Amino acid sequence: MHSKPASRRRTGLSRRDFLQMSALAAGGLWLPRAMAVRQLPQWPDAPRLGRVAVGRVERKLRPSPEAPTVDVLYQDAVVPWLREMVGELNYYRINQRWVETDQGYVYGADLQPVEARLNEPLRQLAGERGMWVEVTVPYVDLILANPPPRAHWLKMAENPRLYYSQIVWVDQIKVDEQGVVWYRINERYGNPGDIFWAEGRAFRLIRPEELAPINLGAEGKRVRVNVTDQTLCCLEGEREVYFCRVSTGYQLNGEWETPLGVHPIWRKLVSLHMSGGTTGGGWD
Repeated sequence: MHSKPASRRRTGLSRRDFLQMSALAAGGLWLPRAMAVRQLPQWPDAPRLGRVAVGRVERKLRPSPEAPTVDVLYQDAVVPWLREMVGELNYYRINQRWVETDQGYVYGADLQPVEARLNEPLRQLAGERGMWVEVTVPYVDLILANPPPRAHWLKMAENPRLYYSQIVWVDQIKVDEQGVVWYRINERYGNPGDIFWAEGRAFRLIRPEELAPINLGAEGKRVRVNVTDQTLCCLEGEREVYFCRVSTGYQLNGEWETPLGVHPIWRKLVSLHMSGGTTGGGWD
């Protein structure tokens, strides 16, 4: 069993290497030196995968916290996701959901269900100003194009990445000397000024029809969040048109939590990256 901290066991560069690559990008040397080291890794060949979403997990011989430990997985490790099942409950866990992998069982709340779908990247923008894209791989490494970092999450990141299902805005496309296509990511909303490059195969284009209203003439549109059951549904009148599980965040003595009750829908955005707080006590 290895005892190295999680930050040193992630695939990719250290923070020092990341800053060096950022300096290359700032100096205009991004083709190809800064990019080549950030290309996508090889993931397990399985239709469904799980990414470790916490610092460290133990893979068990059986779906039980008391079972022998097979091995230890660290943050961003990717494993085959074979099936979900009901296992034994740990007294400080909220459910009994476990995931069977190829070499044992992992508590379900510690794994993000992901895929590794590579895409044929575009070589020119789909829109005049840019395009919305979605990450379709477990993660994709980022290169900061304009150091120093500004966002709090970026200052704290050991290895800056985007993760499966995140949606971002792309406003430039470049092709390096090896023919690899790179997207420039420049978040449209809430961005303090950080701009990134990432490999284009990790993203799929979100087409305008995907963002069109479900029912243009519908009245009584509401979003209902159940903090007890951790679910969200969208309603048109009394008809449910969308449902999913959510994580509403930690309730901290009423100081930072969203007050319960009815709130007007203020604004609708395609995507917004929200983060804050301090190291160890922050959120992202």
